[in-house]
Amino acid sequence: MLKLPMQKFEEIRSLISSSQNILILLHSFPDGDTISSSLALCDYLKRIGKKVDCAVKEGIPPVFNFLPGVSEIKNDFLLGDYDLIFAIDCGDANRTGFPIRLEQVCKTKPLINIDHHLRNNLHKISKVNLVDDRASAAAEIVFKLLKFVNADIDARIATYILAGIYYDTGGFQHPNVTVETLKIASECLRLGGRIGLVSQNLSFSRKSSTLKLWGVALKKMRVKENGIVLTYLSRSDLKLCNATEDDASGIVNLINTVPQTKVAILLVETETGKIKASLRTESDKIDVSRLARLFEGGGHRKAAGFVSDPV
Repeated sequence: MLKLPMQKFEEIRSLISSSQNILILLHSFPDGDTISSSLALCDYLKRIGKKVDCAVKEGIPPVFNFLPGVSEIKNDFLLGDYDLIFAIDCGDANRTGFPIRLEQVCKTKPLINIDHHLRNNLHKISKVNLVDDRASAAAEIVFKLLKFVNADIDARIATYILAGIYYDTGGFQHPNVTVETLKIASECLRLGGRIGLVSQNLSFSRKSSTLKLWGVALKKMRVKENGIVLTYLSRSDLKLCNATEDDASGIVNLINTVPQTKVAILLVETETGKIKASLRTESDKIDVSRLARLFEGGGHRKAAGFVSDPV
């Protein structure tokens, strides 16, 4: 199951062993993979006697409140308090939400970058880069790390790993699902992972405000002759539906199901007036991450995003 260089796993085990105070950074606008992967690693580190904090710039979307440990994730920290830092599923330094602070502290403190995005400027400042773009989710990589260090993967950690994989594969429906993905998911189920709990909360539980907002987005949807499907949501739309930006999660995947779609785009006006774009494609010939990078965003060939000032 381990395809990543064994040396990297050895380096991480050594850094964990020599550290006592550890910080795990989630990416901005946290999703199910960064949240679940971070909590899985955090659980293991605490069990071996480490002092661990998870931190993210923004709050955690309420849909993930079913995961134990979510309430302990912080919104700020002092980097000087830690001996070792992990960045999980962050894509690049900007996506951590603390790029300047992180770059400064990495001059004296080791950073371990765990990710499944290859184009990642964290490579330049990290002590160890455990990156595999073949993985469907960062949760897959964290699972392999936990297996390497002989962690006691119980039902709680197995559920975290399942949640991360489930989220980033769209409930095992996206083309990023591999044989390896299913092997890891199967192992997590054998270890007591609660797939029913995950699917119920991530796929079969929608607030009325969410459904109303989706209706507005679908009404505004435009299907172009060039294969682009586009929709958008303004602050007034969110207010009308008594919804939040989190309620928009999933809309871009839904409009991407329109037949003959080449690229699906969702634009959402944020509370600060910026535009958050989510991009999806099922085409093997299109790389939406290239478009995202034009706006200092990132992601994968088939799923990417960015945040930009309005034109």
